[in-house]
Amino acid sequence: MSKCIFRMALSVTCLLVTTAGLAQQPTDFVQQAIDDHAARYNDMALQLWDFAELGYQEERSTALLQMQLKEAGFEVAAGVAGMPTAFVASYGNGQPVIAILAEFDALPGLSQATTPFRQVREEGGSGHACGHHLFGTASTAAAIAVKDWLASSGGTGTVRLYGTPAEEGGSGKVYMVRAGLFDDVDVVLSWHPGDQNYADSQTTLSNKSAKFRFQGVSAHAARAPERGRSALDGVEAMNHMVNLLREHVPQETRIHYVIT
Repeated sequence: MSKCIFRMALSVTCLLVTTAGLAQQPTDFVQQAIDDHAARYNDMALQLWDFAELGYQEERSTALLQMQLKEAGFEVAAGVAGMPTAFVASYGNGQPVIAILAEFDALPGLSQATTPFRQVREEGGSGHACGHHLFGTASTAAAIAVKDWLASSGGTGTVRLYGTPAEEGGSGKVYMVRAGLFDDVDVVLSWHPGDQNYADSQTTLSNKSAKFRFQGVSAHAARAPERGRSALDGVEAMNHMVNLLREHVPQETRIHYVIT
């Protein structure tokens, strides 16, 4: 995780150096700032892992991140865009305004102990299958390291940490964009845990989801099958037609479904 924090923090500080005309080079400063607090950030990540809160319910997770940022000198606006667990933490002034995204929600039914093998902590409980405990921690740590460097260098520029809830299917960022929270931002940086360490620029497709419910009518299969209506037949028929639709949509389109 320390490599991820360093890469994120260094990216932000390099942008500040370039756009704000600062002379002090950030590399050594940022690395030292992260190393000095490595144990604390490790504890934060493990706490978020244990909280494992679902989207829009991340009360303890958001409180932990907000507390760390407030103690570091950030101004924190909580409950933004109508979402109790969303927040924006800001430090500095003037341009450029550089945003760092921080996710911290978990997934349902994936409870797991901190072991390299399957070990359910709570049957049916939630868990961090996508590493958002690392995501939220490292983004917060990077923002704090940048803040410390910005204060030391005496330069101008604004760093913001956006606490974005409900990434897992809840579209928390969409509501933050709609509320205008990114209107004055010059660049947004994000990251995600993975099996490789690299930086790149990429785009993603938009997402539209829907839920369909099929209601059947029961009937005796031998004496009165004509009176029955099969919900399963409806599901299978719809899925078959949707799969045929793949031939008639732009090639960039992705169509997925799950039967619950």
